[in-house]
Amino acid sequence: MNKNTKILIGIVLLLITIAATAILLNRENVAASKELNNNAIFVLIKDGEEVASFNMVEIQAIGEVDFNATLKSSGSDPKEHVYTGVLLKNIFSHANIDIEGKDTVVVTAADGYTVAITRDKFLDDDNVYLAYMKDGELLGTKEDGGSGPYQMIIRKDPFSQFWCKFAISAEIR
Repeated sequence: MNKNTKILIGIVLLLITIAATAILLNRENVAASKELNNNAIFVLIKDGEEVASFNMVEIQAIGEVDFNATLKSSGSDPKEHVYTGVLLKNIFSHANIDIEGKDTVVVTAADGYTVAITRDKFLDDDNVYLAYMKDGELLGTKEDGGSGPYQMIIRKDPFSQFWCKFAISAEIR
């Protein structure tokens, strides 16, 4: 073997070692990210008091469904996605939160952004969801460049302008 062949073999072995290390590290990061998503807490509030909280596994157990919604964001064409989540009204119902006499649900994001939903929209079937997956992938966190771990989606919002990324709580008022 000449000198150039030995150098080339050494470089290839080094690249294989680097790639294997990166794969192992990434596998741990994916597992950690999934654990963070599973531990993500969503809080329900009534009359200014926290009355229930759920992690992702608990929310999924309420009855997850796949649904189509069209994301329209500035600077890009509308695109339909398949989301996975739970109707927000079902989460309130599961927590035995009575909405009688209340007319608004306010969803709050981790960055302080809020969206107010009328009672009629909130109670409308197949409309207001708390989603945690898009096209079969977890939404991810803001730090990952995602829009979750939870995102409130109003399917019947024609411009998707009242969706709420990074949702952390919903308050019935």
